[in-house]
Amino acid sequence: MKGKVLSLGAAALLAGGAFLLSGSANVSNAQDLLGVSFIDNVKPYLEFRPRYEYVDVDNSGKKEANALTIRTKIGVKIGKVLDVPGLSAVLEAIDVSAVVDDYDPQKTDYETVKDPANTRLTQAYIAYTFGKTTFVAGRKYVAIDDHRFIGTVNWRQMPQTFGVLAIVDNTIPNLNVLLAGIYERKGIVDALNADWKLDKMPIVLDVNYQVVPKVLKVKGFAYLITDVHNTLGVKASGKINLGNGITVSYLGEYAKQTDPYEKDNLSRKPDIDTDYYRVKIGASAMGFFANIMYTYFGDAGDKDRGFSTPLATLHKFDGWSDVMLAGAAGGFDYGMKEWCISAGYKSPVIGKLLVAYLAFDSDKDPAGSVGKNIGSEVDLLYAKKLTKKLSFLAKAAFYNADDGYYTGGSLKGNNDVTKYWIQLDYKY
Repeated sequence: MKGKVLSLGAAALLAGGAFLLSGSANVSNAQDLLGVSFIDNVKPYLEFRPRYEYVDVDNSGKKEANALTIRTKIGVKIGKVLDVPGLSAVLEAIDVSAVVDDYDPQKTDYETVKDPANTRLTQAYIAYTFGKTTFVAGRKYVAIDDHRFIGTVNWRQMPQTFGVLAIVDNTIPNLNVLLAGIYERKGIVDALNADWKLDKMPIVLDVNYQVVPKVLKVKGFAYLITDVHNTLGVKASGKINLGNGITVSYLGEYAKQTDPYEKDNLSRKPDIDTDYYRVKIGASAMGFFANIMYTYFGDAGDKDRGFSTPLATLHKFDGWSDVMLAGAAGGFDYGMKEWCISAGYKSPVIGKLLVAYLAFDSDKDPAGSVGKNIGSEVDLLYAKKLTKKLSFLAKAAFYNADDGYYTGGSLKGNNDVTKYWIQLDYKY
């Protein structure tokens, strides 16, 4: 009940504030008296996203999960603050309600769905733009590139946000530079939340250069995550138009992880020395598309953990069943090699259809009797925009376990998993 009161209060505050500050007599009189407009160009927005999720894990000892959750998002974009040109702000709150709550953590004897009932102020930041440089301070969504290393995890009902102090610069043509310090993380569940002292903040540096627009973009990045690891990497990607509506896309990426540059919440720094790479080739024509991707996660060796991406939108990668999520977030003890082949069709009339097959293997031989064949997965998706503001999505994941994998000394992925979802999304 307390969460509902908070969510309704946040909604009333944001919606009511948007109305009052965009035209009430009281605010107008105050502005006339002080000779300044506190805020102007206010644009409220709303999202209502109900979703049903089913989870069945073979031989887990838990009941099948049935979760019907609703995400209610309400926010305001403020185009001008204190009548200062270039100074803007965003306020946003999200409430996640559990209508059918036969799932963990709502009920611990059921399978897990990581959408617990929760209410949170998801965005509260100011931004100042001068020329082609923008300064940002506050809590906001941070999505870098395709979310492989740092993302919003917007698939879950409560997305991931960060408290940041950031500079984005586009002064040099075709060059984009992001430099940010992160002082807090608000994860999809409260157990993932973290705070860092300002002098020990995780540091994000992302530099992108369009060598040939659309054809070739190169980037260098450094993600120095306090208490976790330093990640240094390079990437090249682009699309080539072959004519007759045929397009070929490509991606190549390599990263190296070492000990974190700083520790804050740990008694000692983790000992890390591992690497990662990803190669992807795709093609599209007349609405049809196909992709093949190979991903390699380095093993832990004699160090603390293998290559990991704990701040990524992990559900987007390594299978929608999320069986590989623990390894991707915490590192695969013996490494992981993944093949992903996907194909589909997309058109405004029919919508988007996609099928993907994924195969996972350990890179090194695991200890004991466990083999290198982790398992395989088939993912299916159908998505359709029903109206300008309303969209529909249905998808499923079928993971077929083999030997599983180790992460942090624990065996994971050795049970078959079935998941499916049905979702509506209304945005105003």
